[in-house]
Amino acid sequence: MTSWKRFVLQHGWRARAVELAAVVGQPVEDVLLFRSAGACTRLKKCKRFDELFRLWHGRQPRDDEWPAPRRSHRGSYDWQAPELALLASLVGRLGTVEISKVLTKRLRERTGDRRAMRSRWAVLIGMQRIGMQTNDVIGGIRLADAGREIGAYAIVFQAIERGKLRAFRVGRLWVIPHAAWAAWKATRVFPPPGHVQLSTIKKAMAIRSDKLSEFARAGHIQTALRCNPYGSRAKSTRWGSWYVSRQAADKLVADRRAGRPMPWHGKPEPGNLRVTFKLWRERRHPASCRTCRQIWGRKGPPRSYADYIVRYHPLAHGAKRHLTRKWSPGLTMKQVAKITGRSWGGVRNAVENGMLVASRVGVCRYISRTEMTRWKARKCPTGGSQKSWLSLAAAAMQYGFTRGELRAFVRQRKLRAKVGTDGAMRGIAYVARHQCAHLREKIGFTEEQAARRAGVTLPRFRALLEGVNWREAAGIPLETVQAVIKRIESREGYTIEAAATALGTTEEWVRGRILDGTIRVSRAKWDRRRLYITEPMLERLKNARRIPLKRDDFDADWLFLSEAAAEAGVSLAQMNNWGLRGEVRRRPSHLGWRYPRIAVRARAKAYWEKPRLKRAVPPAWLQLERGQRAANDDLMEARKFA
Repeated sequence: MTSWKRFVLQHGWRARAVELAAVVGQPVEDVLLFRSAGACTRLKKCKRFDELFRLWHGRQPRDDEWPAPRRSHRGSYDWQAPELALLASLVGRLGTVEISKVLTKRLRERTGDRRAMRSRWAVLIGMQRIGMQTNDVIGGIRLADAGREIGAYAIVFQAIERGKLRAFRVGRLWVIPHAAWAAWKATRVFPPPGHVQLSTIKKAMAIRSDKLSEFARAGHIQTALRCNPYGSRAKSTRWGSWYVSRQAADKLVADRRAGRPMPWHGKPEPGNLRVTFKLWRERRHPASCRTCRQIWGRKGPPRSYADYIVRYHPLAHGAKRHLTRKWSPGLTMKQVAKITGRSWGGVRNAVENGMLVASRVGVCRYISRTEMTRWKARKCPTGGSQKSWLSLAAAAMQYGFTRGELRAFVRQRKLRAKVGTDGAMRGIAYVARHQCAHLREKIGFTEEQAARRAGVTLPRFRALLEGVNWREAAGIPLETVQAVIKRIESREGYTIEAAATALGTTEEWVRGRILDGTIRVSRAKWDRRRLYITEPMLERLKNARRIPLKRDDFDADWLFLSEAAAEAGVSLAQMNNWGLRGEVRRRPSHLGWRYPRIAVRARAKAYWEKPRLKRAVPPAWLQLERGQRAANDDLMEARKFA
């Protein structure tokens, strides 16, 4: 018996005839004929081509020594070890579409079949066969994983867009090389210990805008540091965030609440001023602009940047906006008529009767868009109805002018007037309502006049002005005076003394309910020193008086549901299910269920022994505990062999 026959008898049980013939170098028909005698040794498992080749030749087969893949009855070709190895080397470097093209080309060369094909779905099935996924990448970290690591996907994407972080594509994925990722993270600046983010004190300081960062950038907050850390829950921008020490943050809040001057008070912002100065020079209005002449006064426009800084800072916000706005003489009467849906004659009558203010530029009259909007909001009065006119007595009472002042305005042609001719109006002098309101808004009240109109003393009126956002201009507008009167007449709620009297208890008991969180007190916007209790809070006090609340004392080791889920590294639903099934001990409180930290960690250890998701990451404390345990085991092993 020849050697190949003995080899077939010993190892060829149920092996593929094509592979067996390729190993021993004999025709497939001869191998099938010899094996059909049934004398082969029965094995527990049939051998594959690589095992047969190693047993016959004493080495592993090369890629070109493998037989051509065979077509199955379903029309697809078999996967062989060289093709799977090639697939494994391409995963993470190319996308599934590119991999399918490479494998299709190789398959056609091996089989000679030009219709042979490895589709994208076949590639995905092959990847599952070798235990790989499309998310696997080689030589880098995915963009999504990088964003998840630092807690901000946008910062990573912006760094790639600006060219500060190198990345390449693997199919549909963006991949960052490990070296580039480590180098970029090394450039991040972390805040010193004990520092807090400056934006976290905005609410305590009653600031809604981003002015705090601007003040820090301008150097007005000297201890502020710009940092751009990663891995923190605090929100940040691509330019970083400002941090201050806890002592400096507490001092800023205390100064703000006490009414003391802040570090940036009275100091201009050089960055913004340079931008506005450049914009003003680019959009400088012509000499015919009446508003600009009123803003700059007799001195005229500033001639240098130093003069601009001195004169621009005390201007009102509306004046600043006008200086940097693109100049336009306004709308013509035809344009106003088209926008408001009125006739041209109606617009002309409104201008002539003083209901609509127009400025003359050359031979044309123009109406500002703001004036047109206000006129439209007043339902486009033309001055022909009685509602547009007031008698001198009514105007003096409503707008706070004396009759002598009103007659002087008429003589100066600042106020349009007429005399009634019909019925009860005969012989009575009337003035335009809109022009009276415009003059009062423009002139304003003195502090003495405003206090007399509000019916309070001058010191009391000055205290009330602190809460109505008055800019301390030359005159106090009528709207500001009306706002002060509304605040005086308003009733915010009950003081602590009044609440104690209404409940028939002591003031100490009411203050105790404030301290334990039963109620919260409110503060008057127009007087921050005034505290009051609202009607709903008074109802809470009545309920607490009738049915005292029993509050459990919980220390820091009793966690809320969200804190317990974060401690265990699971979802809120999973933690809630553990509590419902009794797997984790919990106790109710007036703010929700509380979980002991010891019980949460004990259940988490059991859960993370065999997690449901293979790629899930256990919590940091468990990773640290496992690392310490492994280090102790290594130390014990070293001592054992020492």
